[in-house]
Amino acid sequence: MKFIKFTTLSILYLFIILGLEALLLMLASGALFNSITLPILNNIDFLILLIKSNIGSGLRELIAQPVLILGNSSAPNEYIAALYYYPVNSLLHILFAAFITSQVLKKPMRLIRLPFLIAGTMFLVSINYVWLAGCCGAVPGWTLDTMLLNYVFSTNVNSGTRMDFYELLYDWMTLLQIIMIFISVLLLRYATRYKK
Repeated sequence: MKFIKFTTLSILYLFIILGLEALLLMLASGALFNSITLPILNNIDFLILLIKSNIGSGLRELIAQPVLILGNSSAPNEYIAALYYYPVNSLLHILFAAFITSQVLKKPMRLIRLPFLIAGTMFLVSINYVWLAGCCGAVPGWTLDTMLLNYVFSTNVNSGTRMDFYELLYDWMTLLQIIMIFISVLLLRYATRYKK
């Protein structure tokens, strides 16, 4: 019975997290979401065959395929704004939902404190991939990377000086993302032990 309760709550919190992320992107981009796709299912036979024949290449290809895309699509596979969920960040979303569930079952009031909200937001920003057609290239990017590109290419000022700033950070984006994930996990641990 505890397992069913835990699983049900975890799925509920996962849907709440996905809904909040979609809502925030809709508010930021002004594009209402009208598309939910599972693109990994389009190539599942090929991925299985590739993994069987060459496990290294197959796993790299599997990790590079989005599991879920939530977005505003004007035509199939043409997004104005979208959230991309790859296998690794999908797993991290599931683990985060399970973590929230475990904390709710222990002491729910702990989750509405500012340290938890800051740490949770930082964690979600550090694991999400966003596509904005208006600013940011041909592939979805990490949330902070996409936000910086949107800042660089905003139309109200000369983007030359902003581009210098972005290029300075670009080579460090992966390391910055890993550091943000690590810090947010430490903050989440602190926030759940935080006593007032």
